[in-house]
Amino acid sequence: MKHFYLIILLFCNVALYGQVDAYLNEYRITRISDFDKERNLIKESRHLSELLLPFFQDSLLHVRQKAYSFLYQKGMDVNSSEKAPYIIRLLKGCEDSNGGIAGQNLIWLSSFNKEDFTVDAKEQVDNLLRRDHIPHRKRLIMLAGYVGAGREMLNRQLIQPGLSSNERWYVHLALARMGDARSAEFCAQTVQTLQLNNDLVEYVMPDLIYTRQKILLNICIDHLNSDESACTSADPDNERSMPCGYRILELIAPVIEDFPFRTSAIGGLDVPDYRQALPVARQWFRDNPDYRIRMNSF
Repeated sequence: MKHFYLIILLFCNVALYGQVDAYLNEYRITRISDFDKERNLIKESRHLSELLLPFFQDSLLHVRQKAYSFLYQKGMDVNSSEKAPYIIRLLKGCEDSNGGIAGQNLIWLSSFNKEDFTVDAKEQVDNLLRRDHIPHRKRLIMLAGYVGAGREMLNRQLIQPGLSSNERWYVHLALARMGDARSAEFCAQTVQTLQLNNDLVEYVMPDLIYTRQKILLNICIDHLNSDESACTSADPDNERSMPCGYRILELIAPVIEDFPFRTSAIGGLDVPDYRQALPVARQWFRDNPDYRIRMNSF
């Protein structure tokens, strides 16, 4: 009976391989996606990473992109204990000759929990950091900081001559994320003199929040408490000056434990009235100076 079930499973896998192969070969020609069919194939294929191996090496970019999309979706769908081969293969894809695939894979990799990255995965991140030329290096550095990989390599980068100020910033952010107090202090000193405005909120504060370091989150909270109308509304048809606290609140809410507000799937605050939420948030931080920070997400 056991052998009978093994034979059934073997035929099922062969059949699914044929379906995946047929779908991607059809996609190669038409470039038309059938998302319902894709979801079904991804859900039913137990060993999808192996089934996709030929397509990761395909000569056509859109086929490789679709194969990595399948891989990512399956990796997010399986249990935590099964995610390792999907993460490893997405990291391998960062070596693709097309920079777009590397960039997309790095974005997808940041969607996994930190605990999903095994020792082998972290070693692969470290190896990628050691490559002289890799596209989207900023994203790779940030991923390394998130998962705790490549500390030695990043510290070595800081003493290399010719390191751009932009890359130095991201290396310090990554090291701060790994708990390096000197890098956190460097980031704090860099932003302390910057003027509060749209650019600071949009481009700098997400970096500070990424580090999950209180010295840097407290800078964001200080600006959250400012009543200065230093930002403009996001509505292009009705731009008006407003306190930056509303937008800062959207950024900081997802990373604070037991915070009274959550964000929606599209990033906005899940509250009926923003005007009431801001004073509540300010008071909450005053009442909770020892707030706890969520660490397991990017």
